[in-house]
Amino acid sequence: MTDSSTQGHTRISLRTMERIVTAAIASVPGTKAIEAKLAGIGGRGFPRVSVQMDSEREVAAVNATIGVVWPSPVTTVAEHTRAAISEAIAAHTGYSTTRVNVTVGGSVPGERVTAAEVEQRQVAAAVAPHTKPSPVWQPVTAESVNVRSIATPQEAPVRTIAAPAAGVAVQSVDTPRETEVRNISADLPDHQLREISSPNDHTVRPIREPKPVRVQSVAAPRPARLAPSGQVRPLARKIQVTTPRPQPLREIEIRNEWSPRRVQAPKSAPARTVKAPRPQPLKRIEVTPANPRPLHVNAPRPEPLRAISINPYRPQGGNNG
Repeated sequence: MTDSSTQGHTRISLRTMERIVTAAIASVPGTKAIEAKLAGIGGRGFPRVSVQMDSEREVAAVNATIGVVWPSPVTTVAEHTRAAISEAIAAHTGYSTTRVNVTVGGSVPGERVTAAEVEQRQVAAAVAPHTKPSPVWQPVTAESVNVRSIATPQEAPVRTIAAPAAGVAVQSVDTPRETEVRNISADLPDHQLREISSPNDHTVRPIREPKPVRVQSVAAPRPARLAPSGQVRPLARKIQVTTPRPQPLREIEIRNEWSPRRVQAPKSAPARTVKAPRPQPLKRIEVTPANPRPLHVNAPRPEPLRAISINPYRPQGGNNG
């Protein structure tokens, strides 16, 4: 931006322009600043702003990726964010925007935002400083005061100071050479921006907290009395066992009463060929019964059983006659 009334020029840095765009995004209801550590492993924070500027023509191109609150009218929030960026750049810098691309890169659950709240956003405008005139007060002089004379003390005698006889050698101090001042230009070459595709929005799933479990008290057993390790109760009655006296070992002599004898085996006879008789054909055998007619046997009819009475035996010649 140039001013015809004064000499020189005014330049707006790229960082300043990015700050203006970030503040314009935050002024739209429904947008949300998401930190990179809250976006999960490998996530990136929002908003992300990329600005290209042409200081000679005073134009700017903006690519912004924003985060929004869910539920909210995402399309309406993006449209008003684009308008807020253009208005803020024009109001604060005087630059015109060639293009403003807004991409919704993520959403976080939060308080519901309606379309009416988004449309009631505050429009950016250049703020002019307000000056308040301060009253000028006329100074009031006080009455003159009589000046009193101040008595000075008597002059003290001046004492002579004897300087050393030998003069002190004065060393010259060399001043350092002036360092050449280098001109540092703040104009940085424009970098080519690449479009980065953001992942699709994921559906937010509600998380249900488990119901509290009632804690049951567990009764611990009473501690048992420990017996000292030095006391061992006898399990059985001690019995004195006597072992027999050891006997001296006796020498055992083994006599070879049987002497080995030579046994003669008969000579092996030569093998002879054995001729088996030729197999004869089998003959059919017929068995004829001696009495071809079966005999009929008459069994007696069963007779009915008769009752048997048993009388007890009584010896004769008794008292009962």
